[in-house]
Amino acid sequence: MYLNNSEKMLFISRYIVPSKYFLFILIIFCVCYRSNSQGGYGNNWILGYDSEIPNIKGSLLSFSANSIEITGINKSMVLEGSNTSISNYDGILQFYSNGCYINDSDNQKILNSDSIGLGVLSTSYCNTGGNPLNQSIIALPIQGDNNIYYLFYPDLESPYRHSKENYFALAPLHLYYSVVDMSKNDGKGEVTIKNSLVISDTLARGMIQATSSNTKDCWWIIMPESHSNCYYIIRLSINGIDTILHQCLGEVWGDRDLTGQAVFSPNGKKYVRFNYFYGLNIYDFDDLTGRLSSPINIKIPIDTFYYSGVAISPNSRYIYATTFDKLFQLDLNSSDSLINNTLIAELNTPQDIQFKTRFNHAVLAADGKIYIGGTNTHNYLHVIQSPNCGGQNCDLQQYAVKMPSWNIYGMPNQPTYNDWGSSNVCDSIVGTLSIKRHEFKTKIFPSPFYNNVQIEVNEPVRLTILDIFGRIVYGQELNKNINNVFLQHLNTGVYFFLLSNKYELVVQRKLIKL
Repeated sequence: MYLNNSEKMLFISRYIVPSKYFLFILIIFCVCYRSNSQGGYGNNWILGYDSEIPNIKGSLLSFSANSIEITGINKSMVLEGSNTSISNYDGILQFYSNGCYINDSDNQKILNSDSIGLGVLSTSYCNTGGNPLNQSIIALPIQGDNNIYYLFYPDLESPYRHSKENYFALAPLHLYYSVVDMSKNDGKGEVTIKNSLVISDTLARGMIQATSSNTKDCWWIIMPESHSNCYYIIRLSINGIDTILHQCLGEVWGDRDLTGQAVFSPNGKKYVRFNYFYGLNIYDFDDLTGRLSSPINIKIPIDTFYYSGVAISPNSRYIYATTFDKLFQLDLNSSDSLINNTLIAELNTPQDIQFKTRFNHAVLAADGKIYIGGTNTHNYLHVIQSPNCGGQNCDLQQYAVKMPSWNIYGMPNQPTYNDWGSSNVCDSIVGTLSIKRHEFKTKIFPSPFYNNVQIEVNEPVRLTILDIFGRIVYGQELNKNINNVFLQHLNTGVYFFLLSNKYELVVQRKLIKL
């Protein structure tokens, strides 16, 4: 941690006084339940774009069957609306993307991955925050080849430039795919097929989603068509794309498709698409033929703002619809519930929260819980602890997870890799959210000191010493174990000892030299 003169007092005000800015690792324990897992492909999420902590430009959320660990990362990629990430079968992060290029797990650009953002994206968006469209990229593994991953994504063009009545002039005109081979470039990956055309048509502004077949030998990808009730349905197998269907049914969506979310149920039998203007659209889905059927349109009561999202419980029974400041639950097993949906909660923001996390996109994670992000800058996520449970028993915990970085409005777009079965047992999955800080350990002695101190740490850190005026008077890299620090040159007085690793300030101490 190196500070110029103008930064010193800012450093003091942020890190020596308010402990709320400390970065920490969160471990959230929950009770797991059996799942028919396709591996750890969805075990890691990358979120965010910046923070108030030096060198923290994003958050890494790492899931397992019964925990989540959250750490800060230093990355250059900004993630706004478009966001996808994928891990390998063993749950090790492979790469993530904002729809403009692809980063590996070391936050470096994958070879030949630049310029996947085409059209207006390349000239107006990729130099700032990536593709702004919700759910506008998705990464998929290929069964039988642990190194090959497909990415599907649209471009962004100006087909409505001269039309005054349209809500938003930009829309995709093409759907593309690229292939990443993680065996290339010494295991760091390379894009071996790039910007290959799949569909040429006016497409919806995002909401690309996928589900695997019941036999797990292929993926079905759905891309809605613009200004219609039509859907392109693509079959992807180990041999590549072998089927493209075009089907029209259900509610007609017009120009106001910028917000909202699409999702498949974990068992792959339901496809749901939802936003403020066109309601909750529920379809049956046949994973053998790729066909949609039995459309239902439900109007969810929404107030002024049009942000919205949707997720489905692990047992594929409950739909959770978010509407800016409210969360609703609908029971797919009850026709009455579909008509009279259950209000689970209204937004309740503590007074000390700087930026509200409005209810927006919701994602079912690998730990069986549903995480809900916000509509604008925020650094907290809401969590539905027990989504298999009806009514208030689903246990929504607002502002339950604090991230070290700011997020905007995008959440990771991933298929559901796990099928937890259709159990209606609620008690078996009820968990308690518990959080503990990362256990960084140190001893600094003696205190007070004369000419030198000994500092014992359990990981390598940087020592920075400041005087009472905020001036840096000494710095040293410390190794794991005991370090001797010689400070004969310092005058008697009060000093602040700051220990930081490459991500965070981990310790602050006030020591007196005699």
